[in-house]
Amino acid sequence: MIERKHMSEVPMIQRIAAYIAILVGYFFYCYNFVIIDYVRPYLVEEYDSISLADTAQFYTWQSVGALIGALSCAWVASNFGKKSTLVVITALNGGATIINMMFTDYATWALMRFIIGISLGGYFTVAVSMMIGLFTPSVRGKLTAFASSMFSVALMAMGAYAAFITSIDAPWQSLMWVGGIPPLVAAALMIFLLPNDKKVIAYGEEEAAEQENAGAEKKKGSWGEMLSAPYRKLTLSCLLLAGLNFYGYQFFSGFVTTYLRQVREFDGATIGIIFSISAFGSLFGAWVWGAIADKYGRKVNALGFIIAGVMASVFFVAPSDVMIGSLNMLAILGLIYNFGLSASAVWGGYFSELFPPHLRNFGAALFHGGRIIGMWAPMVLVYIQERSDLETAMWGSPIIWIIAGLLWFSLPETLKGGIFYKEKSLKQANA
Repeated sequence: MIERKHMSEVPMIQRIAAYIAILVGYFFYCYNFVIIDYVRPYLVEEYDSISLADTAQFYTWQSVGALIGALSCAWVASNFGKKSTLVVITALNGGATIINMMFTDYATWALMRFIIGISLGGYFTVAVSMMIGLFTPSVRGKLTAFASSMFSVALMAMGAYAAFITSIDAPWQSLMWVGGIPPLVAAALMIFLLPNDKKVIAYGEEEAAEQENAGAEKKKGSWGEMLSAPYRKLTLSCLLLAGLNFYGYQFFSGFVTTYLRQVREFDGATIGIIFSISAFGSLFGAWVWGAIADKYGRKVNALGFIIAGVMASVFFVAPSDVMIGSLNMLAILGLIYNFGLSASAVWGGYFSELFPPHLRNFGAALFHGGRIIGMWAPMVLVYIQERSDLETAMWGSPIIWIIAGLLWFSLPETLKGGIFYKEKSLKQANA
């Protein structure tokens, strides 16, 4: 048996460097997830074999891959190690993106987006599981929330870089190359910076290590165990909560620009301002909710969904011409709405904490697992819209957010000392 040291014995500078390396990979996980939306018009314009409908399917293939990646990489990491799995899928993310650029036909693009999706879904699962083991539970909320804010940072960086390459008349493919090369560099750095989970006991895994040292067989975990009697209710609740998150997001954010154009009849400039100001709420909101989760507990963040539900309702009934300072009131309402939604930035760590150490990878995977439920959201909204109107269909969003918030409140609190912490409740969930 290999003698393992505790994570506290790993120098703090190495753990910080490891977190930064994971964070870099996380940035490009976010970047490559949304890049297909940005380059869509260029694909249609330059590639005769790719139509607008084809580009929509690329996102579908990528989403299916993300679901498969999240579910499968949880098992792979449990059996072959988190570090090695994270290095491979980070390299796969960059490598598949580069291969993507070498072809112009639909079939290859669809295949590469599917493979990239696998790496993206897998990255979230393994990165979060490894990230929370680097430091004590008192900072996990902030660490995972800051990582989640990389989605907003990636969007802003992509927009700024796109503006730059346009100003120097560089090809649009430059956007794709940025998504390909840096992940390969990040994967190489991870080999040297990430602690080996086969040799180091992560924070939160001490009890499992003691049992292993006492001669107990090391538990590896499986989806069968996640769906067994002790954990079934918790697993299904997390999947439903994640699925409601995708539904609520699509029912509002997925169609808000269409709503502002068709229902409110705003011009493009006004829509852009409202959208940009609203999106800023997600960036600083993730940091705030991360700090709240570490101080008062993970369940307190469920209030964010209630806030989002209320703000979405007010957004629909607010007049179009009210200004607050130089900003349309809808921009402020949208900002508060996105601030509320960013409460879920702690889910990666929280879902992991809900389960025993050997099931952490599987717990983190439940976020993307919610896509089993959420991938149908756009079609459901369109179905309702065709039988009523867009605004009526979008009213489903505040209802969904409030239901999701109440469901979140029903889950156990994992932070000792948190407002809603009940040790008995958490033990029963993990019994």
